[in-house]
Amino acid sequence: MPRVRALVVSPEEAVDGNAELWCGGELLAITVLHEGRLHLRLDPRRDGEPWLIDTETLAAALDDATRQIAAY
Repeated sequence: MPRVRALVVSPEEAVDGNAELWCGGELLAITVLHEGRLHLRLDPRRDGEPWLIDTETLAAALDDATRQIAAY
């Protein structure tokens, strides 16, 4: 199973609280600021199948996204 990794693509995205979460080569989700808190918007898979995500790598990726956003 591919691990989930976080990617903040620009300082502007970080200011908006946006980090991309990728699972293998597919975009899984994007973090968004909502009512002052960081939330996760999950995107559907391209093939219509449900996501099966390793929770440890998801938690690590979310922690990494939070750190990357805070670094800007």
